[in-house]
Amino acid sequence: MPHLRIEYSENMASRFDGVSLAQAACDVLLSSGVFNPPDSIKVRLIPVQHFCVGSGAEHGFVHAELAMLSGRDKPTKQGLTEALVLAMSSLIGPGRQIVQITADARDMDREVYAKRLLPAT
Repeated sequence: MPHLRIEYSENMASRFDGVSLAQAACDVLLSSGVFNPPDSIKVRLIPVQHFCVGSGAEHGFVHAELAMLSGRDKPTKQGLTEALVLAMSSLIGPGRQIVQITADARDMDREVYAKRLLPAT
């Protein structure tokens, strides 16, 4: 906890470095002071091959969905999503498509979330 899934349209893949984007998103979560220990933060980048925009335009998108244990207030969630959008936006290079960069925060139910750490061998 937390889990950050960053989906992006494949037509955006050449406009950013995935390692840098994942690290920048992780840095946002680390610097927020909301999550501890640091190793609990997990960031994933997921390319989306097939997608469409309502108008049929060839827009691109980058969307971060932050799932975290319930109990955080709206201002905390809003601060996290705004910081994620700002960090991701700064890493998207120029291109011919309009890009929609968005983020959302979702609660995971503390009562049903399960986790187990397996030791390294």
